[in-house]
Amino acid sequence: MPPGIYCPMEFWSKGENQNIQVDFLLPTGIYLNLSVSCNASLGTIKQVVWKHAQYEPLYHMLSDPEAYVFTCINQTAEQQELEDEQRRLCDIQPFLPVLRLVAREGDRVKKVINSQISLLIGKG
Repeated sequence: MPPGIYCPMEFWSKGENQNIQVDFLLPTGIYLNLSVSCNASLGTIKQVVWKHAQYEPLYHMLSDPEAYVFTCINQTAEQQELEDEQRRLCDIQPFLPVLRLVAREGDRVKKVINSQISLLIGKG
């Protein structure tokens, strides 16, 4: 594959014990590019994002971290809400290393259960 061409499946097969550059889009419109471990859980990643976000403009407009959920574009080109914050980045394997924080909507418990059922049946 020519240099500069991104192949998502090849990228995630390189190993989970590496740090990668991930782009984070905050609800305030702020963009952060941070190095995170592929092995880190979404909960841990959210703490890192919040630690860096406090030094950015419009931080005062953000609610508590629990009010937000990560979303990404998955390998089937669909937007996916990542409710289960125990999952690791290397298990989720977003199409691109871009995570967006959006306000939570609906019943969180129900969404987490549906997400876990989807994982168990291999839906992803």
